[in-house]
Amino acid sequence: MRQWIVLLFLTSCSLFIGGGNDGPKTAKGSLYSVHFGAPSWVYKKDERSDFIFENANDGRILLSNSFCEEFQDLPLEKLAGKTFNTVKEFKSTVSEYTTFQHREAYRLEGQGLVDGVKVYLRLLNTRRNNCYFDFVSIDPFDTVKNTDTAFKDFLDSVVFR
Repeated sequence: MRQWIVLLFLTSCSLFIGGGNDGPKTAKGSLYSVHFGAPSWVYKKDERSDFIFENANDGRILLSNSFCEEFQDLPLEKLAGKTFNTVKEFKSTVSEYTTFQHREAYRLEGQGLVDGVKVYLRLLNTRRNNCYFDFVSIDPFDTVKNTDTAFKDFLDSVVFR
């Protein structure tokens, strides 16, 4: 479980190297919410991400972050790459522009090593109301077959205001 928290920390912090003293502004609660609920998934409160859900059976993690008035100039593709830049031996399997709730979005999926553990990662990012949003799935490699619908269900549970 520690390796997932390390990845969570790196994911949430990788975009902020060189940031200001006040930290990023979040859209949680004011501009969006996540109403995800499925058997074996537990909501985890953690100040490093807006929403975190962990599967109690196998350690899979779903999380979302929002950053308002930040990252408006970089393409979504570059921001996605920066999110996973600390994952060793990251190999992309999906890398494409798409849409999410009628907005441009970018999807990046692949595998790599975190603390020597092989993981499969999924990311979908988008912008809305001068905020950048990323949604991430972190799966131990041997559980990938279980995540076919979890990430989709997680994304379907996102509500923008």
